[in-house]
Amino acid sequence: MGKFRDIQDFVRLSRDSRDLDALRNLIEDTTRTFGFRYFLISHHVNVLGPNVVQLSNYPEDWSNAMRKKSQFAVDPVVRACQKTAVPFLWSEVGRVISLSTAQKDILDGASRAGIGAGFSVPVHIPGECTGSGSFAVASGRSLDEATIPSVNYVAAFAFEAARRLLLRTDKLNFDVDALPGLTERQLDCIVLMAQGKSDWDAGRILGISQRTVQEHLDTARRRYGVGSRAQLIVRALFDNQIGFQDLIHT
Repeated sequence: MGKFRDIQDFVRLSRDSRDLDALRNLIEDTTRTFGFRYFLISHHVNVLGPNVVQLSNYPEDWSNAMRKKSQFAVDPVVRACQKTAVPFLWSEVGRVISLSTAQKDILDGASRAGIGAGFSVPVHIPGECTGSGSFAVASGRSLDEATIPSVNYVAAFAFEAARRLLLRTDKLNFDVDALPGLTERQLDCIVLMAQGKSDWDAGRILGISQRTVQEHLDTARRRYGVGSRAQLIVRALFDNQIGFQDLIHT
């Protein structure tokens, strides 16, 4: 079972990672802590380059074979990530997209390569190609679904940490030192959302209307340039605009 403290430790250490190799080792250690054998944190592109997030401990033969055959374009997990913004189990990918014979063969081939049951967390950032964080157990092992909520956070923070390391080396055209200016009320709304409060509940707590809460959150999303509320929480936490302690004081 993953623990809240494990997530806090991962976020802290991921912020301190000095390079992608150190981050990769951290992700691998954390992956094992949560009972998984494999991980893949990546942008969804066929050709690797200096501006592409690509951290993985998948079997090398499997990754090379996928790349050689240019199968990433039809990878069912990649295609499903393009169709949804919510995490999904690989066993349920057929509910997100209609699986072709080739895509079923890819899933079967992954299993033969030693990659067992897994799940993926889509990452959609305006202006960038789709990405995801994926985690899998070894073939023949059972996936403990109770760990998934915790590892969802690990996936999102790992992707963000990798992006920031690329930013620091000027491989992406963003200013890493420039944080979006969020108002105190916007931060209040983000904290309450992260605590699981509905917009209506947040409005009652803050003494404002439900519509005003929605407007505050929409404005914060636009300032961060993210497409979902979940990614807004991740960005605000990663940048220390809100803290984990805020989230547990419900």
